[in-house]
Amino acid sequence: MGVRLSVLSEAYTNTAWMCVGIMVFFGVIALLALFLNAKRLNFGFSARAVFWCCGISGFILLAVCLTLIDEPRWDLKHETLSWMFMFSAFLGIPAVMPLFAGMVWASACRLLKAPVHAGPLALVMLGAFALGCAASNIHDVVWCAAITDNYAKHAAAGYDLDFFVALGDKFGIARAVTADYATLGPCAFVMVLGELIVAAACFGRLSKLSKV
Repeated sequence: MGVRLSVLSEAYTNTAWMCVGIMVFFGVIALLALFLNAKRLNFGFSARAVFWCCGISGFILLAVCLTLIDEPRWDLKHETLSWMFMFSAFLGIPAVMPLFAGMVWASACRLLKAPVHAGPLALVMLGAFALGCAASNIHDVVWCAAITDNYAKHAAAGYDLDFFVALGDKFGIARAVTADYATLGPCAFVMVLGELIVAAACFGRLSKLSKV
């Protein structure tokens, strides 16, 4: 227990400002979702059109992600195939969920014989995206725990954490720190909290709008 506490403490100490920055970023988005009022942009759309646009786009994107996640044997550089895999593995579900959520929302509006307004649709899609990101980051927390024996040791990573390393660079954090599963896991947990806050703000605002 002492070793795990030491590893987690080291991870949060080394990435303290980055974790604060992550929470501020998600906090700002949550506040905008709760309080931003842009009535002039709240256009109405045909529920049928939104349903089919979201459904077809979601189906195509899902098919692409399921193809890329298997690293197809295309004549491309290994680095390119690896980035395609990372996109589909880490952002596939978050990218697809808003489209299917929009399709379901449009279907509900159509049953009520009402148009789909841009504001509520944006809240539904942003909330679904935040939930998808949270699910993806929970995977990171669990995966990193498995690699590091439940955060009892450090485990150096390779190219697969380049996106995390790039984020750390913005805060002056060395690659030796961020290219470590024992660092990614605790930071991913912070991201999960922020993403859940954004989702709660979106659906909370949507609930208030439904009562107007």
